[in-house]
Amino acid sequence: MRSVYRTVFGKIPRAIAPTQRRSALAIFLTLAAVGLSYGALSQSSGFALWQTVLLAALATGGAAELTFVGVIAAGGAPVFAVLGGLLVNSRNFAFGLSAGEYVPRGWRRLLASHLVNDETIAFARSVRGRQARWQHFVFMAILLFPAWVGGAALGQLLGSVVDADALGLDAAFPIILFCLVVQDLKNPLLAIMAGGGAVLAVAATPVLPMGLGAVASLVVLIPAASFLWTKNRLRRSDRTLERSEV
Repeated sequence: MRSVYRTVFGKIPRAIAPTQRRSALAIFLTLAAVGLSYGALSQSSGFALWQTVLLAALATGGAAELTFVGVIAAGGAPVFAVLGGLLVNSRNFAFGLSAGEYVPRGWRRLLASHLVNDETIAFARSVRGRQARWQHFVFMAILLFPAWVGGAALGQLLGSVVDADALGLDAAFPIILFCLVVQDLKNPLLAIMAGGGAVLAVAATPVLPMGLGAVASLVVLIPAASFLWTKNRLRRSDRTLERSEV
C-alpha cells in the first residue's frame, strides 16, 4: 500500500493541515449524503443496483448521473438522458484547464481526468504549489470516489428512506466549495470571472433545464481568454520593440 501511495503522489506528503482534513471530511460526508439521494432516485426510477453503481463509477460527475436518472424518470428517451448528462458535465472543461497546471503527464493524467470535478479541483486550489495541489487533488479523489459510489449503492438499498434534500445539502455543498476557493478571489481577474459567472448562472437557472445554469457561466471564459491573449501579445510586442531599439 505504501509503495502504491508513493507511486501516485510522487512524494508522500508529510501531512495535510488539520483545517484541510476537516474540509475534506465535510465534503466526503456531504457527497455521500447526496449519493444517497441519487441512489434513492435511481431505485424509484426502476434502475437495478448494478446499473446505479456502474453509472456512478463510470460517470463520477454527480450532476450528470442525477440528470440522466431524472430524464429517464420523467419518461425521456435514453439518448436525451445521455446528451443531458454530457452537457451538464461540460463544465469540467474549465476544471480540466485548471488541473493541467499540476497533474503529471502519463497514466496519472489519464486517471486524473476521470476524477476532475468540482470537489477535487476546489480542494486542490485551496493550497499553493504544483506538488501540493497534486497531492490534495489525489487525496480528495481517494475520498470522493468511495463516498459517491458507496452513497449511491446505499441509497439504492435504502430506497426513499433518506432524503438528502431535506437536510439542506443543496445549500451546504456550494458553501463548502466557496470556502475552499475564496483565496483565489484575491486575483482581480479571477474575481471578475467568478462574479460574472455567478451572475450568468443565476440569471440562466430559471430559463434553462436543471444543471445548465452552471454550464452557461462558462461563457465568461471567452472574454477572459481574449483579454489574456491580447495582454500577452502586447507584452511580446513591447519586448520585441525594446530589443530592436537596443
